[in-house]
Amino acid sequence: MPPSSPNPGPAALKADGGDRLAQIKRRVYLPVLQATLIAVVFTYVIGLRGEPDPFNHLALPLLAVALLSLLLLQLMGRVTVRWIERAFFGVAATAFMAKFVFTVAHSPAIPDAALAQVYIWTPFLYVLAFLIDGSRSAIRRSLVVYVIGVLIGLYGVLSGALSNVRYLLDFYLAGAMILILLYVLATLRHHVSQLQTQVGEMRRLAHLDPLTGVSNRRQLDLQLSQEVLRSERYGSSWSVILFDLDDFKKINDRHGHAAGDEVLRQTAELMQRELRTTDLLGRWGGEEFLILAVQIDLPYARILAERLCRALAAHRMPEVGRVTASFGIATYRTGEGAESLLRRADAALYSAKHAGKNRVEVSLDSRDTPLVLPALQNPFPVAPPAPHEAVSRETSAWLARHGLGPNEDISRGLFATNIVQAVAALHPSADDEGLRLTADWVGLMILHDDRCDSSGIGHNPARLRALTSRLSATLQGQPPAPDDEPLAWAMADLHPRLLQAGGPAWLQTLTRHVDSYFESLVWEADNRASKTIPTLAEYVKMRPLTAGLAIDEAFLEIVDGLRLPPAVRDHPAVQALTMQANRAVCWSNDILSLEKELQNGDVHNLVLVLQQERQLELQPALEMAAGMYHQELERLIDGEQHLPDFGPEVGALMSRYVKLQQLRVGGLLEWTFRSKRYQLGAGLEVPPPEIGPLPSSVQS
Repeated sequence: MPPSSPNPGPAALKADGGDRLAQIKRRVYLPVLQATLIAVVFTYVIGLRGEPDPFNHLALPLLAVALLSLLLLQLMGRVTVRWIERAFFGVAATAFMAKFVFTVAHSPAIPDAALAQVYIWTPFLYVLAFLIDGSRSAIRRSLVVYVIGVLIGLYGVLSGALSNVRYLLDFYLAGAMILILLYVLATLRHHVSQLQTQVGEMRRLAHLDPLTGVSNRRQLDLQLSQEVLRSERYGSSWSVILFDLDDFKKINDRHGHAAGDEVLRQTAELMQRELRTTDLLGRWGGEEFLILAVQIDLPYARILAERLCRALAAHRMPEVGRVTASFGIATYRTGEGAESLLRRADAALYSAKHAGKNRVEVSLDSRDTPLVLPALQNPFPVAPPAPHEAVSRETSAWLARHGLGPNEDISRGLFATNIVQAVAALHPSADDEGLRLTADWVGLMILHDDRCDSSGIGHNPARLRALTSRLSATLQGQPPAPDDEPLAWAMADLHPRLLQAGGPAWLQTLTRHVDSYFESLVWEADNRASKTIPTLAEYVKMRPLTAGLAIDEAFLEIVDGLRLPPAVRDHPAVQALTMQANRAVCWSNDILSLEKELQNGDVHNLVLVLQQERQLELQPALEMAAGMYHQELERLIDGEQHLPDFGPEVGALMSRYVKLQQLRVGGLLEWTFRSKRYQLGAGLEVPPPEIGPLPSSVQS
């Protein structure tokens, strides 16, 4: 969808159109001059081999020099296209007149064939005149050529060089008719062009706000309807951002309506610069604006709105100073109409106004009430976030090289830093190379997951399976196609690094886990496409796969150097310990991501599965999910205390393994909360995790 643009005046439109026409003409005239020059040189060379022609022997070299000069001037850009046009016409007309004069002056009796060779080029001159000029200028130039031709012909008749007067009159009559037709056609073309310009201007004014130059409400309504149809057909994610200037009435009262109009114009211009090229900005009414943000889900729409909010607050308006706005966001849900979507965005905007203004709020589902999350306990130590600036810069550069992640350098740098901090907290013994390799992998998987949410591919099992098949193939060393996905090229870049770090056997194991992860994502897509809500037993089984936790386990071997013997790794007690840690990670993530799942209409969340299967309200289902999380912590702690004795050497490895599992459970909980990746700030009050031992009420 093209973005709206400022409303240019007629002069600006004319100047812009003139510049584009000049560029087109410059591209056209270059080969025309070259072809004409080649033709002249070719004619001259052929003439040298036949019967000598005194005129061509003298005139053609001069004509070639003139054409070469025009060609060089055009290539160097020393003269305007307009000058080249007129000079070319002058050279052509001079050559024609000279040929005619020479023929009449040097032939006592001009044969009809020689006369035809001269007059056959006159229509070319007339057409050329109408191509380079308007109808009035063109007819004047053509009439000059015509009158001079008549005078030369009259001289030829009087001198006796032209004996067939009837043929001469036919030539002049045909020339006059050609001029009349060209003038009529040029005049009609001019009027049609004027009508097209007027229709285009009327159409533009019908869809643009005359004050700000952005889309008006009529255009926004049309685009909203089209986006609803597109989303229903392809399952694409999109959002609307409604914002209203704070205290705008006071601006008009204090500074006058002219200053208020300038604030509106500058607000539209500022927002247009900050938006993506795919976003559509329009004036919804008064001081209220609407942004239609395509291919974007709620978390990223919130990031976009917060950036717009900060940019507006930092901008100083003439006479007025700083102006702020309140923003409301809503993301389209399948089956929802545009009116419902706008009502939710308007409700979020209303909340932003009443929460203090100059802020961003997201919509609440009208079917839900605000939820209160029970405090999630974290009994395990959590490593403080470390900067690792060099690794973060390298990961950010790697993402940029493959065209992945946020477009802006600052946003992409923050994204990379967030990932590196999480990886460093979970792998405290990792060196910089292992840290960067793991961060690159995690970033790639997060972006893949985000794409499934935002692009609609997560609702299309066939498309998702095709994409994951290519990613799996590149992970195994198959080169991507030249036009393949950026994700595939990034995966191909990771292949040799993973192979070097873990070896062929380890990479084969990783590939098997990745394939299981990809298949679990297709399972989710199948459910979404068929509108199937999984059972609790099915969800508990599949959730660790959709989280890719087996992949995390594989990275412990190459990043932390922790390779458990197969017999120990497959021991039931160790398997149970791993399963409890995995479920604790999944349930805490589901609880903290509940709001995002509600906004996206996705049922793959423990709270929503419990709500469906147990026929609960959302708040009791949320409390039950929190209870399941705490129960897994209790079982995990109990399992750690009752691990069998594997001997001193393996016991040391198991101690490290247990510690890393604790770091994973507690670290991911803290990172999920701290990063705000899943928390949208609307319908879920999320208290920070409580660090410390489980209370007795949980343990019991």
